[in-house]
Amino acid sequence: MSAKGLYFSTSGPGSSNGTWLTVAQQSPAPGVLIAWHGQAKLVTSMKPFVGPRRVPKLIGLSKAAVYKAMHSAGLFFDTTGPGAFSGAWTRAVGQNPAAGTVVKFESVVLVHVALPVVPKKPTPKPTTSTTTTSTTTTTTIPGETTTTIPGETTTVPVTTTTLKPAPKRYVIGVATWYSYVPGRCASPTLPFGTHVRVQDIATGKTIACVVTDRENASYPRVIDLSMTQFAQLSPLAKGVIRVRVSW
Repeated sequence: MSAKGLYFSTSGPGSSNGTWLTVAQQSPAPGVLIAWHGQAKLVTSMKPFVGPRRVPKLIGLSKAAVYKAMHSAGLFFDTTGPGAFSGAWTRAVGQNPAAGTVVKFESVVLVHVALPVVPKKPTPKPTTSTTTTSTTTTTTIPGETTTTIPGETTTVPVTTTTLKPAPKRYVIGVATWYSYVPGRCASPTLPFGTHVRVQDIATGKTIACVVTDRENASYPRVIDLSMTQFAQLSPLAKGVIRVRVSW
């Protein structure tokens, strides 16, 4: 700006104390002619500048491998196809843009997913117990000896089925917020791709999100939420709330 004979003012994270790292927006746009010693308005950011990234090959990868590849590339992704809404998908079968395409840092890639192929299982043999009943038929003919004819055997099958309840896992602790993509959250321990429900213990309000980021394990929090989803539970000014995280 000094070389062009212009001034500028800043707003945004780090602008008040001069700790900002990069410019996220500007007004007027690049190339616009303004007066000598005119002033441009800059919106600052605390994020360091990161150059364009190449989209990795995702087709054929498992869910865990997709999360790992996208996290390493500094990109986000959305899913479409069977199991995309419920998170039950297990592998990627398509992507847009294609592998090798150069995109901006933290761009979103659309991944077409599919459910697992379930092999046919042989029909299990039921557990049976056999009850045998023996009957005897007696025929009496006058003037002759009594004849006894053994009856037939009757088999009654009995099948027993035992259902095991699905396990429930949860943890209770403190949650906070940070600038992140709505619908996604950070956990110190849960694997990437884990779908969790977060309930504000004080109000009972509940939101759902998927773990796609890792918070510092030394921080005494069980989860970090996006600004949007924290605000659905409690005002942002509150900073931290006590929650129950289940998965």
